[in-house]
Amino acid sequence: MAVEAVAPRGTPLLPSFTRLSGYRELLWTLIRREIRVRYKGSALGLVWSLVYPLSMMLVYTLLFSVLWKAARNIPHYPLFVLVGLATWGFFQASVQLGSGSLLANADLIKKVWFPRELIPAASVLAQTTSALVMFAILIPINIAFVPETARTVPLVIPFFAGLLCLALGLAWLLSVANVFYRDVEHLLAVIFLPWFFLTPILYGLDQLPAGSAHPWLIDILRYGNPVTPYVEGIRAVLLQATVPGPGVLLYIFLVGPGLAVLGLSVVQRNEDSLAVEL
Repeated sequence: MAVEAVAPRGTPLLPSFTRLSGYRELLWTLIRREIRVRYKGSALGLVWSLVYPLSMMLVYTLLFSVLWKAARNIPHYPLFVLVGLATWGFFQASVQLGSGSLLANADLIKKVWFPRELIPAASVLAQTTSALVMFAILIPINIAFVPETARTVPLVIPFFAGLLCLALGLAWLLSVANVFYRDVEHLLAVIFLPWFFLTPILYGLDQLPAGSAHPWLIDILRYGNPVTPYVEGIRAVLLQATVPGPGVLLYIFLVGPGLAVLGLSVVQRNEDSLAVEL
């Protein structure tokens, strides 16, 4: 029977980032495995990651812009929706797959010691492939329709990096919670649908008819939902040729990285008990 190698105890309060760099080869191997498993036996591979947001964009445009005419005040509504769907799709897939990654790799964790944070990180980083392909297609199209966005498009990189940190932090936190409380994964599956509709993917918070009468509620929807500032920030620089206000910018560059530090710390402080609980 394989014997688990136990990590040294006494994990400090702040997480160690050097462990991630020290296991780069293992992390890259886990990422490649995630991608291969996801598209195993698929003839189109990454193309399938584009089919879903494109088809949903067509459906939502038909419903809200053509038939319902609820999006008349939003220019380039199909691109508006597609940018939101690309951002949300990366976040949801990263958090949902990352939260179940430790349980899915229980056999590997129980056999040998390595930094446990690599497994959720690999699940999240594997999702960047489809996100990067989507944005690589979206950016030229957006510049073609809104040429002035060429000067703000480079800000997509740091904004997406902030979103990546947010997804990593939640994946690390929820993957550990899911080991000790197995209902976490099922709870996520339930809340993601209402979470989607509370995120301004299909609409803009500033375009809501009753928004001016309830500014406090708009602030809750904007800052109480951790995904909203990233959706609005990426959409602003990619489609609207504007830079978000200081509140959104502070949120993007503080909340995501801060949550990543917290999540990494939680994984490292609980890594000794994970194999036992699994």
